[in-house]
Amino acid sequence: MKKNNQRENGEFRFLDTGEVSLRERRGSQTREPWLMLMARRGRPPLETLCWGLTNAGSAFARIGTQEGDMVNGFVHEDPYKTRLLGPYVWFTEETGESGDSREDRSGAFTNAWYPLLRQDQELETVYSFGTLTTRTACRGLSVTTEVFIPESVDALVQLVTVKNESPRPRSQKLFNAWPVNLGDARDIQFSGFNTLMMGGGRFDPDLKALTWRTHYGIPLGGNPEVLKGMFGRVLLHTSSLEGLQWSAKYEDFYGHWSGGPVPEGFSAPLPEALRRGSLPGVPAEELTSALSCLMGTLELRPGEERKIVFALTAADAEDYYARSGEGIRPALRSLRNPAEAERLLAETRSCWKGELDAMGFAVSGDDVLTHSEKWLRYQCAMVASLNRMKSRYHSGFEYGYGFRDILQDLLALLPTDPRRAAEALELTARQMFADGSVYHNFFASARGNRNFHACDDPLWFAFALCEYVRETGDFAFAGKVLPFADEKEGLPPREGSLLERALLAAERVWGRSEEGLPVLYDADWNDDLGGYPSHLSVMTAQMLYKACLDLAELLERGELPERDADAAAGLRERARVIRKSFAERAIDPEGRFIRLVSPDPVHAPHLGSSDSDGLTFFEPVAWAGMSGIASREEFLAASAHAERDLEDRFGFAICPADRNLAEGRLPEDFAAWKRNAPGKKENGGEFRHLESWYIASLCAYGLGRRACGLFRRTLPAVCSADDPWTYGAERFVFPEYVSGPGSAEHGRAGHTWLTGTAPTRLRALYDWILGLMPRYDGLGINPCVDPGWKRFEARRPFRGTDFRFLFENPEGVETGVLSVTVDGEELQPQETAPGTLSPAPAFIVPLRLCGGGSRTVRVLMGARK
Repeated sequence: MKKNNQRENGEFRFLDTGEVSLRERRGSQTREPWLMLMARRGRPPLETLCWGLTNAGSAFARIGTQEGDMVNGFVHEDPYKTRLLGPYVWFTEETGESGDSREDRSGAFTNAWYPLLRQDQELETVYSFGTLTTRTACRGLSVTTEVFIPESVDALVQLVTVKNESPRPRSQKLFNAWPVNLGDARDIQFSGFNTLMMGGGRFDPDLKALTWRTHYGIPLGGNPEVLKGMFGRVLLHTSSLEGLQWSAKYEDFYGHWSGGPVPEGFSAPLPEALRRGSLPGVPAEELTSALSCLMGTLELRPGEERKIVFALTAADAEDYYARSGEGIRPALRSLRNPAEAERLLAETRSCWKGELDAMGFAVSGDDVLTHSEKWLRYQCAMVASLNRMKSRYHSGFEYGYGFRDILQDLLALLPTDPRRAAEALELTARQMFADGSVYHNFFASARGNRNFHACDDPLWFAFALCEYVRETGDFAFAGKVLPFADEKEGLPPREGSLLERALLAAERVWGRSEEGLPVLYDADWNDDLGGYPSHLSVMTAQMLYKACLDLAELLERGELPERDADAAAGLRERARVIRKSFAERAIDPEGRFIRLVSPDPVHAPHLGSSDSDGLTFFEPVAWAGMSGIASREEFLAASAHAERDLEDRFGFAICPADRNLAEGRLPEDFAAWKRNAPGKKENGGEFRHLESWYIASLCAYGLGRRACGLFRRTLPAVCSADDPWTYGAERFVFPEYVSGPGSAEHGRAGHTWLTGTAPTRLRALYDWILGLMPRYDGLGINPCVDPGWKRFEARRPFRGTDFRFLFENPEGVETGVLSVTVDGEELQPQETAPGTLSPAPAFIVPLRLCGGGSRTVRVLMGARK
């Protein structure tokens, strides 16, 4: 049956390069704006420029956390709110007649869809790695717009190529408009209009730029005495066009908020400035309804092609005010030169290619897997730079940096950029207290949130530190001493090593547990699991079990500055106690893994048990194999319940949805998860993050067909294929979750580009499916794959060596390695070490072969006799 044209959601496909092409026309546009994130590479976390752009043209920009807002188009799922917010280039014909002429109106178009939808225009958006390109043609003009962040300056550059395809000369007026929201998002949120009054925009003829500033805020990298409280960034909007006109307010460009008449063939009123053919050049004296707009004229002969640059640059306020902008002048001159902009664009593309080429994965005959993996790594690069406050849902207004989010995100950095991973570890280490507690989230300069107690928070630091040392062999880093966060709260200053922090983290969770089952308090990984503060978290018990064994293994290493066999033995004993408690108290009579164990089942029932509500929860099943706490038989019994109760074609629901509120009844208790809409978020949503842990657990027990099947069918491109309109979101990057079967929008994706999701999925692929797991004594090889993968390959750096792995699986097995050769040298199989977390690798590339350069590793899979 042919689908309704509107439900096509645009025409999506992967190009041979791995880039994504999205073609749209009237009647086939995306249901919501598709977001593309870009960031300046190699900058410190608190100084990273992020820009979000969509096919609709809406945008937002930040530097650092929410304390560094610059441009905010509020990129949400709602295109109705974003249609006038973005860096569009508007084109209108210069006819020499009045601005109200019919010819003038009919000649107007834009390089993006939603501000002005014409019937005679098509648009292609190409999402590349580090760049976004739009192509359109209308009324005899072809327009290509390449948008990127250069490697060398904090700016978003739009390189616009316009070609006159008509037989007559053309005179075009180009308008480039940006919404501006400069300052501290928290102050704007809480102070409102009073804050917005303290800023504005004016044209600086000396710098040839429309200049935006805020009159007070948080200096980012500036001298507070020199700045006298001014915000640390100035925005400079400039262009290569000569004779620029400008405006600084919405009303000066769009006209009255009610809009004007809609011309025939258009979807919306034209901005008043297009009809008028000029901009008034009146400064903005406040940041309310601030819109930065530049206009210039472009003359084109028949067949002539011209390149124009528009750039929005974040300059340092101290440089602008105290040194007359001497530091930013060379960058502005460079950005206004189209040839130099082309060079910067080529450099940006080359650098991103080099970063992404450092790893790779391909299955013979499956391009969707290959291309999706590349976007997975690009998504990892974005979230590692930007963290939670840059996500499309929160947009910088709700949280700051998330403690455990950073620690999960840095795991994706470890193979290719251990230096940045170390910096992220140090950043989070400074948010820990001497008693083992942590800030759940924190900001660049303000104190963090110590009032929300997620019982699992501290354990993520232990995991990250152990993974870092396994990956790098840098045991000395574990001994690095840093101050605790105590002084931020007015407590006596304390300091301690990173290893001490990891041990304190495990000690704190153990000390707040009952026989190794930790008390939930406000939440564990499920932030909305409040309402059961005295219950015991089975998921966190599984995490604590793994943390104890991870730390014990680290403490037993002779390379550690302070090897402690007694402490290691104590941690292993605690792991034994946790395993015993799990087997005796966390498995119900039907074989389910209970979600929360009640300390007093007579008066307060368990959550997720046949003895109480009969519900199945996915989290303890997902963590069971990855932690190593469950036997294969226990896991198979619990996973059977999960697959019966929670699985569908889109993935696994986190739990069955509670419908009480949606059907007009009060929830049965105070649990926050029941306040989400049915099938959304933690009330029955299908979390890609959680499914990644389940993929790892399937691999731990050798279930490669199931693991790879789940991996592939939950890829965005695959999951959305049957009904792209319902799926809604970008089809090339992972969402946080997909609406579960309890939702009226079952199958709709939510919150793409969110922190944690992509890094966890990447580690599930490389560590567990490909089995390339870092060890202290080398790189383990233990693939667990779909039997249909007869040939596949991967590239992974380890300890300074670029390894290319060529896998052959002629027998079509799920697990089992017959032989491994490294540059022709055959390796010997490993003995299984006692106390090693499963699965133990069949082969390990030893450290003596990890001395740098490039090596080819051939892996022959098969059933060992």
